[in-house]
Amino acid sequence: MKRKSILSIAVFLCFLVAGDIFSEEKKPAPAAADAEPIISEIIVEIQNAPGNRSDEWAEMAKQLIFVRKGYPFSAEKLQESLDALKLSKKFQTVHADSKEKGKEIQLIFSLTPFRQIKDIQIEGAYPFFEKEILNAMTLYIGDAYLEAEIPKQSPLIERVFSDGGFLNPKAEARAEEDPEDGNFILYIRIRSGSYYTVEQLEIKGNKAFSDRRLKLRMKTWLASLLPGGPGRFIEKNMKADVKDLIEYYRKKGYADVTVDPKIEKNTETKCVSIVVNINEGMRYDVQFEGNKEFWAWFTLTDDLMLFKEGNRNNLGIKKSIKNIRERYKKAGYLKAEVKTHEETNSDENIRKIKFIIDEGPQSVVHSIQVTGNETFDAEKVKKQMLTREPGFLNDGEFVPETLDEDMEAVRSFYMNNGYLDTQVSKDVKWSEDKKQVEVSVRVEEKIQTKISSLKITGLTVLPEEEARKALQIREGDPLKNPLLQEDERKLASIISEKGYPHVKVKGDIAFNEDKSKATVSYSVEEGPCTKMGKVYFSGNFRTKNKILLNELEVKPEAPFSLTKMLETQRNIRNMNVFDSVQFKMPGLKEKADNVSLFVETEEKKPYFAEVGVGYDTQRKLYAHAKSGDLNLFGLNRKVWIGGEVSQIGYQTEAGITEPRLFGSRTAMTFNLFAEEKEEFNQKFGTRLFGTSLGFSRKWFEKLNTGLTFRFEQRSQFRHDSAESETSEIYNESEFEKRQIFVTTPSVGYDSRDSFIRPRKGIYSALSLDFSQGLENSLDNFLKYRFDTRCYWSPAQRLTLACYGRLGYIEPFGSSEKVADDQLFFLGGITNVRGFDENLLRFKTDGSSLGGQTAVSGSLEARIDLGLNFELTTFYDVGKLSDTFDESDSQEFRSTVGLGLRYITPIGPIGLLYGFKLDREEGESSGRFHFSMGYTF
Repeated sequence: MKRKSILSIAVFLCFLVAGDIFSEEKKPAPAAADAEPIISEIIVEIQNAPGNRSDEWAEMAKQLIFVRKGYPFSAEKLQESLDALKLSKKFQTVHADSKEKGKEIQLIFSLTPFRQIKDIQIEGAYPFFEKEILNAMTLYIGDAYLEAEIPKQSPLIERVFSDGGFLNPKAEARAEEDPEDGNFILYIRIRSGSYYTVEQLEIKGNKAFSDRRLKLRMKTWLASLLPGGPGRFIEKNMKADVKDLIEYYRKKGYADVTVDPKIEKNTETKCVSIVVNINEGMRYDVQFEGNKEFWAWFTLTDDLMLFKEGNRNNLGIKKSIKNIRERYKKAGYLKAEVKTHEETNSDENIRKIKFIIDEGPQSVVHSIQVTGNETFDAEKVKKQMLTREPGFLNDGEFVPETLDEDMEAVRSFYMNNGYLDTQVSKDVKWSEDKKQVEVSVRVEEKIQTKISSLKITGLTVLPEEEARKALQIREGDPLKNPLLQEDERKLASIISEKGYPHVKVKGDIAFNEDKSKATVSYSVEEGPCTKMGKVYFSGNFRTKNKILLNELEVKPEAPFSLTKMLETQRNIRNMNVFDSVQFKMPGLKEKADNVSLFVETEEKKPYFAEVGVGYDTQRKLYAHAKSGDLNLFGLNRKVWIGGEVSQIGYQTEAGITEPRLFGSRTAMTFNLFAEEKEEFNQKFGTRLFGTSLGFSRKWFEKLNTGLTFRFEQRSQFRHDSAESETSEIYNESEFEKRQIFVTTPSVGYDSRDSFIRPRKGIYSALSLDFSQGLENSLDNFLKYRFDTRCYWSPAQRLTLACYGRLGYIEPFGSSEKVADDQLFFLGGITNVRGFDENLLRFKTDGSSLGGQTAVSGSLEARIDLGLNFELTTFYDVGKLSDTFDESDSQEFRSTVGLGLRYITPIGPIGLLYGFKLDREEGESSGRFHFSMGYTF
């Protein structure tokens, strides 16, 4: 039969949209109900499919076509199909035709798939990171290739460089097709061009602060000290500097300060001369008078807006007065008055502002009487109120607005317990001096409504008894309106998980004549049953589909579950191989029988390399390097090799991690390692090499468990050749090669808000080493370790931190002796600061002494000083025992100290000094420590 457009069907059919999906679309009109043809066949034709994947593209398209073979034609379903094909962003063009034969119709979809951008390579990104360039672009790895979008990337990239201080940057974007798979590689070539440098920066008008002090606060001046590109002039930084200078002056009392920079650019020399004109204005000297309730400099100063927003037209003073009044009112000082007295000293350029506070009497609640309450006692009613009588943690201040809110709170309490018509009123009696208030709360409970019966209608997908168990409302209970809404959501959620995501549940209440009884009815509209369709991934050019399919919590043909879909999204986003992941579910909105899942991913660069150098008092100078692959063979396996060299030795390791062992949530890590270490103040060193196999699992968001098996060959050596290795203080077998097998179960809990700079939360870890020497008894022991840390920030700029550590070695077998290199040592930057490394306990020759039992702890206050500096005060304590030494001490050693840290994006750099509180004869008074990162 001759093919013709759907537009030619005159009686029973509307036209179809044909052509490019991005061209104009028209919605088909519904056909007459008595003339709808039956769909005899649906054909999907894929044109110009990249990589010879026509069958795969056709199967994907069929999941997005909601008209069905054997069913009457529906113009609405056809339009939904076209919309879904468009929203999927998988097809460049969509064309729909039809063939008519009697009362049957054949639909033909001709589709041209998009090809994708498989990689973006950037040349000339310096001094920016590639990530900054990619964030400015609108095309990403895994996006559909649109030729018209390629030229649009150049101005976006050029804007990054222009904002960064470059004068005439040029960016060229071009795409080349990869003949292997038909996808495209996008090449970005950037020529940053010239830039201005700061030739001179002069500050005028500053009298209160020196030029150097102000310049040190300016990014523009600090950058001018650097050679080349990093020293370029950036107008955005100059604007930030002006804002910072104004804030600085205001904090120092100059509320009227203005900062006006004049910038002169020399286009020939590409130099900039900057003159920063500062009009300091008068310094405000603020005092408070009459304040007895609140401290001036710890409380009331927080209300002074003139030092935060300035004092233009005295607006800052007016706002400050308002804030102070509001503070007093909330404390029960209802008649507090705030006035100002001003004095100006032009000679000294000072404007004295005195806030004169007439606090007036504080209104305190003398008593609260509750009457009319029969069901609940008075104390129960009072607990619903914020207005309280004076107590240990409460001043009993009376605030009328708070009492009004309390009346509503009491009424809500009664309503939530079935008293729907309860009335609550108040009466306030003042004392003659207006300082005390007697509050009377009158409750008219009226009748309580109880649930006489519970009905569920329209429910077919699960037994009614199962649904009733999930509800909080029970027959015979008081009627609680909030529970009705919660049960609606709960019941809808249970039904939705059975494959009915469009379910609607409506609760209704019917009362008897006196409202003593109520019938609760839940009407259920289950909606159509929806199953999970197929899952399609894009952008995963390296990661294999089978790895992503393993992350799915809901399988094809299973009932659609929103909960499992969210778990699937979380699983894939948590994979460490993607920069971004987006999910689309065409068919869900259209209430289709099957809902497909489209996962669009943007992969991270798989290869990484890290190099670093540093210094701390534990290792002194050190350097480390590490490189690897985050996504080995596209299997989401991480492989790496790394090492460190320092003044106490070296260590190297290579390893591989499988995050989903046999498809489970258990991760496995296999390591090979070698190490040689001669720690400070120890007369022995250790060489070891070995391998380990570890298993870990995250059970909840904050709870982890692990099990590690480790085999190592260890040897201990002396580095004081004057003494024999067979000296009485050493066991000769300690210096022989020892082979050890260790099994370590562990459990950890971590609720810290940050790993780099924690301000709140708890970290705890417990582990046990089952160590077995294969050819000796020196390594036959159980080693217990417990570590706990707590962080609390009672104020914005203050963090209190504490930790406790416990270690204990219990030998077993024929020998009670444990090798020195297995003992615990204390002292130094990692535990008890103020002592040299490992020298909390020491021998008569000055070398460190280890023990089988170690206890240490620390209290630390971290005070944010601003400008990324942090002041630290600490108290450390520790004890070593079971040292195999005649002078074994059972006493704790302790230190206190002070330090300054500078906070960087990768952690703090700190210089600390610890003082020994129980200094022994011949010991130093303390010690400096330099560290990278926190002690804990």
